[in-house]
Amino acid sequence: MRWYLTKQALRIGVMLSTFFFVPAIGSAETKSLTIEEAIELALQNNRQIEQSAEDREMARWNLSAVRRSSGLRLNWYSTANRIGGRYYHDFREQRYQLYGMTPEERRAYSAYYPNRSFDPKDYPLYQSENANTLTLSMPLYTGGQLENQRKAARYGLNTADLSLENSKQVVKWQTSQAYYRALQYRNNIDVQQEAINLLNEHLRTVQIQYEVGTVAMSDVLATNVQLANSQQAYNTAQGNYENALTELNNIMGLPENTDLVLTGEQNYSDYDLSEAECLNYALEHRPDGIAAMYAVKQAEARVDSTKSGFRPTVSAIVRGSIVGEGAFKADHNGGQEHWTAGLQLDWNIFDNHVTSANVQEAKAQQRKAESQARQQIEQIRLDIREAYTNLKVAEKNIGVTFGAVKQAEEQFLIAKVRYEEGVDTNLMVMDAQEKLTTARTNYYSALYNFYTSRAQLEKAMGVPIGIDAAIYANKIDEGTPEPQALKESAQVPLEIFDEKGKVKRRSEKDIRPIMESAEASEEPFTEDAQ
Repeated sequence: MRWYLTKQALRIGVMLSTFFFVPAIGSAETKSLTIEEAIELALQNNRQIEQSAEDREMARWNLSAVRRSSGLRLNWYSTANRIGGRYYHDFREQRYQLYGMTPEERRAYSAYYPNRSFDPKDYPLYQSENANTLTLSMPLYTGGQLENQRKAARYGLNTADLSLENSKQVVKWQTSQAYYRALQYRNNIDVQQEAINLLNEHLRTVQIQYEVGTVAMSDVLATNVQLANSQQAYNTAQGNYENALTELNNIMGLPENTDLVLTGEQNYSDYDLSEAECLNYALEHRPDGIAAMYAVKQAEARVDSTKSGFRPTVSAIVRGSIVGEGAFKADHNGGQEHWTAGLQLDWNIFDNHVTSANVQEAKAQQRKAESQARQQIEQIRLDIREAYTNLKVAEKNIGVTFGAVKQAEEQFLIAKVRYEEGVDTNLMVMDAQEKLTTARTNYYSALYNFYTSRAQLEKAMGVPIGIDAAIYANKIDEGTPEPQALKESAQVPLEIFDEKGKVKRRSEKDIRPIMESAEASEEPFTEDAQ
């Protein structure tokens, strides 16, 4: 019976070990990707940035349309009608009677009306009426409507510029979060692999001692159960890693099944800025915070534009008309062609309080925008507080968990030696191994929580990517045109700091081959065997 149990335990151990360690076959080419390259790819391909760019394009053309509405307008109005009725019937009868006069009667009629001709072709029988009118107009005074519409459109474009920058910062944060999460899961795979290796080694020791009769069969079974648990955790870590890569690929705009090797592990260093410094920077640089202020100004301009309904409008008008039997002929009644030029006044003196209601609606929108701006400031403070707290907690945990890993390694070695010498039980070894795995997992969790919290804090602070929002707002408030303000506030597309703290510029040609290779490959990239 003892021999049978030993044989079954060995068979279970071999099956579990061989099942989870099948080497990769037919691995395709692998591509490495640093955090900086991942962020650049995301900034180039992410749909959120693409949509924000189109929102900005819409705002730019809206401003162009509003500006052009204060210029000259040329309108052509044309009608083509078949005519009839008593008026035209009586007119025809008069013509027939006129044509039926004798020459003496016509001469007498001509003497009485010397300016009239009696040629029948000069008096056709009208059956059609074609009218064409051209009107040239330009608004001279609109009660402030056009001026405030232009102001609101400019603030809308400013908001769109800042929203695009905010989208870039959000995408950078999302990319960093996904990248570090994938690295954490990849390290969890290593942790579980190391746990499996330790348990396999310990299992061989247990089996040997069991065969010589120094330990019970329960030790073999308990070790196999612990090994199975570690292998299950290993499979879960692999699944988490693959899902994290899929999420990262989606953010970067790459095919979801693209398999990239993440490189560029960062060295840990304490974060030196205080919470107050981070908050002050955020209040000055957060693009969504500044955009909320421009939204308030935009709402104010819309209120003033709506109030123009109480005032008159004055336009310069030049109008010319042609009416005739043909499309562009002035041959009715001997010719109808006229023009006018002057001023046109339009004043809606009483509209049953429709304008008053519109003004109150615009004021409510303004109050809502003011409330949203205050809420945005409160959100900035909250974001800074949470991100900074998470960062400092992660810093503390890194030190604690690093020391715990060293102690857990020593505890496992002691428990293993004591078990081999018969001084301690297998339960102590299992407990020490489990604590070692937990300590290593906690260490990597704290390490990558620090990295993700730092990325979160940079987003909360509004660290510039495309434009410096504070510089942009200052230029706009000084009256600098929007294109020039964009140019003067432009930043390095992606700031990458070297070991000495200097900024390195990475060109697009360094990143493009990675994306092109991923798009051209028919098979997904596969990662080298760990």
